[in-house]
Amino acid sequence: MRFACSSLILIISFVCSLSGCNRPTPTGIDLDKIDTSQDPIQTSCTSDEPIVKDFKSGHFTMIPLAEYKLSGMVVSKESYSSGWDGEISPMDLALVWGKLAEPENGRYITYSQDSRWYNYRWREGSPVGNYYILSHSSNNHIIPATENIRRAVEAIKRKDRVVLKGFLVNLRGTSKGRTVGWNTSLSRTDTGNGSCELFYVSYVRIETRVYE
Repeated sequence: MRFACSSLILIISFVCSLSGCNRPTPTGIDLDKIDTSQDPIQTSCTSDEPIVKDFKSGHFTMIPLAEYKLSGMVVSKESYSSGWDGEISPMDLALVWGKLAEPENGRYITYSQDSRWYNYRWREGSPVGNYYILSHSSNNHIIPATENIRRAVEAIKRKDRVVLKGFLVNLRGTSKGRTVGWNTSLSRTDTGNGSCELFYVSYVRIETRVYE
């Protein structure tokens, strides 16, 4: 009987690993439609209290520069695991809003990510041009505030409509004896190196499910 019980536990553990027991735990439900027509909301921080975290790769301090809320549609997602930055920010999300989130416009534009960079291309006949795409899309280096937030972001799929809330931050720290840093963009219209948002996320909504 002892053997049968142990076997059952092993079977349950195996099924759990296959079926996704690592899924995030919803903390609420919001049935209102996600409005992806508006620009992200960026406001001054009510507190400049630093966020201090220890990871296996080192000790890091994040300075909040702005409170940030983004409602948009996911057009690309890339995961990272190597290096200190891969531990702190294990995924990037490319998000669009405004006309870019409308299904009829999606067929004209392709989006891609690689090595923390984000690129887009549009083809002839597109109702929107370069500046509109630039100012209505962003690549977000996601820093999950909690393990549940990390799992929620991992569960996000392309074409999901999401709401993300938290802070845009600058990061400083030490990893393997050397000083490292990572800065956020505070603009939706900049390009090139440093133009991505370093986004410390404490709230995720995927369609109707809320995670905090």
